[in-house]
Amino acid sequence: MIANSFIFIVLLILLPDIIIYQHYFRRPGVSIWVKMLWWGQTILMLACTVLLATTRDFTPHPQTPLNIFLFVVGVYLIPKMLWSFSTSFGRLLQKRFHGKHNWGGIFGCGLALMSIYVTIYGSTIGFNKFEIRRVDYASADLPKGFDGYRIAVFSDAHVGNYEKDNRLLSSLVDSINALHPDVVFFLGDLQNTQPSEIAVHQSVLSQIEAPDGVFSILGNHDYSCYIGGTREEKMASEKETIAMERQMGWRLLLNEHTMLYHGGDSIALAGIEGNEVIVADDKDHGRGIFEKAVEGIPEGMFTIMLMHNPEHWGVDILPNTNIQLSLSGHTHGGQISLFGLTPVMFNYPEYNGMYERDGQHLFVTVGVGAMIPLRFGVTGEVVLLTMHCQ
Repeated sequence: MIANSFIFIVLLILLPDIIIYQHYFRRPGVSIWVKMLWWGQTILMLACTVLLATTRDFTPHPQTPLNIFLFVVGVYLIPKMLWSFSTSFGRLLQKRFHGKHNWGGIFGCGLALMSIYVTIYGSTIGFNKFEIRRVDYASADLPKGFDGYRIAVFSDAHVGNYEKDNRLLSSLVDSINALHPDVVFFLGDLQNTQPSEIAVHQSVLSQIEAPDGVFSILGNHDYSCYIGGTREEKMASEKETIAMERQMGWRLLLNEHTMLYHGGDSIALAGIEGNEVIVADDKDHGRGIFEKAVEGIPEGMFTIMLMHNPEHWGVDILPNTNIQLSLSGHTHGGQISLFGLTPVMFNYPEYNGMYERDGQHLFVTVGVGAMIPLRFGVTGEVVLLTMHCQ
């Protein structure tokens, strides 16, 4: 992960430190020891960056060193960058207009404090809570036997961030069961990178119950594209992840479908895979192939499609099928929302909530957890989706 952002992080460390040194530490009378201390912290941050960038996997395992580093980025590096850049810009304006005050410095202090607050709150209180989101869906195509059918939906658990602490996941399971859903859907990204993360929480997650069962799909993090090793080692890792989900009693849908029966009626439930990274010698490995998932579903049958990435809706589902309801996760709702703005809104046309086009619907949940343990303004959620005949 750090390797993918290496240049950006190095610039984030160096540029503010150079700016601050030029303005404050090159002055006459500043002790050599103070200067050495200043550059010492720069070297330390650069060394940590290099160390994390050279790990074999996308993230270290356990992930605690990375989480600590990212916390320092949020409470130290980013505030320092915001303040130094804002102060420098304010200084230019002050000289240009012969002002008495450097308002950029004051503005920069505000931005820095905001970054610190978002990081501290988002990585503690914000990340360690979730809410129940109730959603109603109505369709004229829904069989009458499914009127009032209750579906519990959750996604993006990323259980590797909880290590041996089961309290949040236990609360999550209890909350799902307390909803008394008819069926439960998990929409992918159970782990961060490795199946060993799931093993710690298997006993808790296996307690999720519903009369019609628990169905799941794989997300991009449930594959082996984020770990190093030979192809054989990667495939063994994926098989272990799949085996663990099945051991918990979850029914995995891997580019396939099944039937749900209720009130004397039936509907189709399809699920596509969620690997977003092409394996060099197998371009279809883990790819979401909707044609395989819907093959054999009777014409006109009401169908629910489970897909980790909501982009499949616009690319595959809408142009090629009449699937009435699709469910997705993956976006995390951007994890951070300030003044109604979230970074993910620029990457995904559908990233949070219910969307409709020509009678076809997509619901995107913001998920429960995240690989980077930070949520601010985008609380994790379990969704209770109730279906109604229109």
